[in-house]
Amino acid sequence: MTLALLTPGCTRGTAAADGLLAEARKKLAPDHRTVVFDVTGTAAGNTLTLRGEIQSTSLKQELLRIIREHGTYDVMDSIIVLPDPSLGERTYGVVSLSVANVRTRPDHAAEMGTQAICGTPVKILKKRGGWLYVQTPDDYLGWTDDKIVRMDRETYRTWSDRQKVIVTSALGWVRESREGDAQPVSDVVAGSILALRSEQRTHFAVEYPDGRTGYLPRSDAAPLDTWLVHANDTPETVVATAKRFMGVPYLWGGTSAKGMDCSGFTKTVYFLNGVLLPRDANQQVSVGEPIDVPEGQINLRAGDLLFFGARATAEKAERVTHVAISLGGARFIHSSGEVTMNSLDPADADFSGFRSESFLHARRVIGATEQSGIRRLTSIPYYRTNEP
Repeated sequence: MTLALLTPGCTRGTAAADGLLAEARKKLAPDHRTVVFDVTGTAAGNTLTLRGEIQSTSLKQELLRIIREHGTYDVMDSIIVLPDPSLGERTYGVVSLSVANVRTRPDHAAEMGTQAICGTPVKILKKRGGWLYVQTPDDYLGWTDDKIVRMDRETYRTWSDRQKVIVTSALGWVRESREGDAQPVSDVVAGSILALRSEQRTHFAVEYPDGRTGYLPRSDAAPLDTWLVHANDTPETVVATAKRFMGVPYLWGGTSAKGMDCSGFTKTVYFLNGVLLPRDANQQVSVGEPIDVPEGQINLRAGDLLFFGARATAEKAERVTHVAISLGGARFIHSSGEVTMNSLDPADADFSGFRSESFLHARRVIGATEQSGIRRLTSIPYYRTNEP
């Protein structure tokens, strides 16, 4: 594709501008799930008018540079840089519900793309009616009308600076008092983060972002700073964490013990061992170290990720549609109907012929460097500083 614009003329010029924008989008924002690049262009005479929304000022500047280098038009810039100015100062948010559903459109009938659990900080990018367009720490974008506490920068700093606890049990309850039969404040799931009000012999006194308070058994949680020090991904800890979710039902878009899809499962398991993976299987396949798996010789290390899907053909590109965690050798654990274990070894009782035929790749996360795309929580501002 050439990036040179055609001789001015509204239809032909706009068509060329569309091609130029498509090329820029491919270069600057190849994954619409993680970067906002909703820009259109209309050519009239020598002027190219740009409208729409874009993720950041730096992204817009790079787009304008590309257009000016390859085009022949004066640019009229009407692009809105997110967060939308109409939001004012409250562009920071923290989830204050055990699990917030994040959808692809601002509609309850829309596909659920992912979930954000209690205590997750989000960037608020725009608002439509009662829906907020947010970006989670793994950069995933989507709409939610669940309980997000909106904050300005100073309020968020105050919240971030508070000591926190992280829920370590798969499921638990925060209650109004320490008694086991006390009225629940809410349920919590593994990875939930709450502010610590005080430590007691049997409980943590905790506070939600929306100001609710309650008591969480110490057996269900740990101080966040202490937990981060010990949250190291090893084959033993990753496998042990994965097996804790055996039998949890499959839920498209799910990322908690209430229900998980395949990549939500791998993401949650690694999060609970201090690693933030990308959200979807076809994103996770791009991080970590590639592993050579000779035909018929699947002998992986525990904790490796296995990827499945459709192989490339002359007509279609490869499609990664499923991910699992190796238990070592040819055995693996994954969310398929429920969290369960299978094998790629035909001699095993739980051999899966379907997965054997659709196996594509394996990647190693444990021991992988940041250069391979692996992000550890201790290096992410969301979890170690007061700046999202």
